[in-house]
Amino acid sequence: MLNKYARVREFVNRLTDDPTFSTFFTLYLMADTEAEKEVLTQKLWQEIATLSPAEQSLLRAEFTRCFLKLPSLASQLLVKITPAAAA
Repeated sequence: MLNKYARVREFVNRLTDDPTFSTFFTLYLMADTEAEKEVLTQKLWQEIATLSPAEQSLLRAEFTRCFLKLPSLASQLLVKITPAAAA
């Protein structure tokens, strides 16, 4: 469990430094079931809906930025976990 958490935190730290999304992505990646992930996602967007339009805009921009980083992070992780793929 701690090893999984350490790997998740390493990935999330590379993905974002925003505290809201850092917490969300950590909880999401640590969730054991799809149902837990769905609840987390719903709660996140419900909470975001209560923010001012300016705050919502900033969080949506950060969310988009995070997803734009995913392909390069996935490639880095693939090389890290399969050293033969780098050759």
